Amino acid sequence: MGGLCGWIGQRAANTAAEPLLARMAAGLPPLAGGQAHSWSQPDGAVLVRAARQGADLYDSNDLIAAIEGRPRGNTPALSEAARSRGHAAAVAEAYREHGETLFEHLSGAFSVCVFDRGAKRLLLAIDRTGIHTLCYAPIDDGGLAFGSTTDCVRAHPSVGATVPPQAVFDYLYMTVVPAPRTIYGEQRKLLPAQFLVHENGTTRTGFYWRMPYELQSNQGQDALGEELMGLLRQAIVRSANGNDPSSYGAFLSGGLDSSTVAGLLTEIGPSPAQTFTIGFDENAFDEMHYAHIAARHFSTRQFDYMLTPRDVSDLAPRMAKVFDEPFGNSSAVPAYYCARMAREHGIHLMFAGDGGDEIFAGNKRYVEHLKFGRYGHLPRWFREGMLEPVIFGFPGVGGIRKVRSARRFLRMLKLPLPDRWEAANPFHGERAAVAFSDDALEGITIDAPLEGMREVFEATQSDSDLQRMMHLDLKVTLADNDLRKVGRMCALAGVEVCYPFLDDDVVAFSARVPPALMTKDDQLRHFFKEAVRGFLPPEILVKKKHGFGMPFGEWPKTDPTLRAMVCDSLLAFRNRGYLRSDFLESLADGRARSETTEYDGTAWDIMMLELWFQARENQPFEQSAADAIP
Repeated sequence: MGGLCGWIGQRAANTAAEPLLARMAAGLPPLAGGQAHSWSQPDGAVLVRAARQGADLYDSNDLIAAIEGRPRGNTPALSEAARSRGHAAAVAEAYREHGETLFEHLSGAFSVCVFDRGAKRLLLAIDRTGIHTLCYAPIDDGGLAFGSTTDCVRAHPSVGATVPPQAVFDYLYMTVVPAPRTIYGEQRKLLPAQFLVHENGTTRTGFYWRMPYELQSNQGQDALGEELMGLLRQAIVRSANGNDPSSYGAFLSGGLDSSTVAGLLTEIGPSPAQTFTIGFDENAFDEMHYAHIAARHFSTRQFDYMLTPRDVSDLAPRMAKVFDEPFGNSSAVPAYYCARMAREHGIHLMFAGDGGDEIFAGNKRYVEHLKFGRYGHLPRWFREGMLEPVIFGFPGVGGIRKVRSARRFLRMLKLPLPDRWEAANPFHGERAAVAFSDDALEGITIDAPLEGMREVFEATQSDSDLQRMMHLDLKVTLADNDLRKVGRMCALAGVEVCYPFLDDDVVAFSARVPPALMTKDDQLRHFFKEAVRGFLPPEILVKKKHGFGMPFGEWPKTDPTLRAMVCDSLLAFRNRGYLRSDFLESLADGRARSETTEYDGTAWDIMMLELWFQARENQPFEQSAADAIP
């Protein structure tokens, strides 16, 4: 992982531009072998640094183009241009022919910057599923600063770095700050398949692609399953890109997606595929048994690492530095140690199974909420005339546990999607006042994260609730969360990562699978399981979904070092004024008690937020670079 950064505006033409570019590029994830290029002209310019081995840059009299990632052209002419002259030159040709619609003719994982010198127009975009990122902010000369990370953008002296209460609320509500917002009030970030145009001092955005969902198919399940396996094999070959098989490996949790990727990887190399798994002493979290079943089935060369609380306390401060925004998903820890283990065994490219759940209906809540939705189809006379009056109408029974549970359940059933997803969120609605200070609440719109989810849910080009839920998860679970986790942890470990399930052809194919096949008979991942039946071992097909989860709720209560780190962070966060002191103190006290609470995960989120603040306070940008810009 590397990235792009730069800006457009009058200051870009100043002779001190190079020091500022270096300062901005310091906010990119480190990766050896990158290239640095900059361009300027008297009436304004763009500067770009591509910090990744193989990043492609192009400069001509009329255009500047920089592309980072793994793109491919969708036409023979673009493909030939990329082969003969490089991807950036192909992007430039596509821009000359198609203008800002050029991204309709690109596939793959990428971030792109095009600067049209004549029109003084800057064009930015990221790939369809949000594997790459781009952030941006206006600057005071009518220009725009941009970069692959918020750290890049905030390094520009015209960009502020305030963290408003709303950003902290968004983070604690979602465990990330969901796009298009960022942790900084001054910045925004692009959504998957979004482009940005900046010219004449104004900025506008749009989408060049949307998930093309279909409700019906003229193909049967068997034919669709065969097509899927062919597309996945093609995606594996594309991702390998002709590299030496000894230089790549795969994450293997023992689940459907990672096992499928590992199995397909064995087909393209003469050597056994190398697979890597994280284990735990806690039986409720350890799934190494299933990974070993898959490894034996496909005859992979298997490597294991047992994660400990010491690993967590060692890594957490480093994570806070490498994530440009606070990140609360604790499964980033096993992702890092798995990638580090691979790097120690000579691996340079890791294959990950992320995306399969979001395109082939693999998240448990899909089936749960489809069942819940059937409540609304019951006759109204039965719901409102009989059932609800019985549950809610009798006085004096509210203290009975089963009655309370029934009332909560019915209230949740009556909520529409996606609101129903967040009904149990500890920061939802009035519960936010339990944690947030009165001053902070004045600057918070409680409904903002949910409103963003509603917008994505309703924008789905389908009336199917299942497809709407999957479309929402492509954004909130995948692009906002899992891709940030895996990509950044692999970068920290020194390896690249690819996602065969997010190959554009595989994603587009998944939209053609009818929702009735996806979860037939309320079976999670029915279509996908039938497609890989006979390929995967039977035990994998029937196991419960797990992944690389981590027992963080238990470990601080048994490990003194980790407990001290958590408690110190929680108590230090009192001084920032966002959360109530009594809430933080109670949360810290709970780390020493054995019982579980709904806020156990929140303790990790706040710890990572405090460590993130400390990392940026202790490593300010060099003042000399800022002083060089008049």
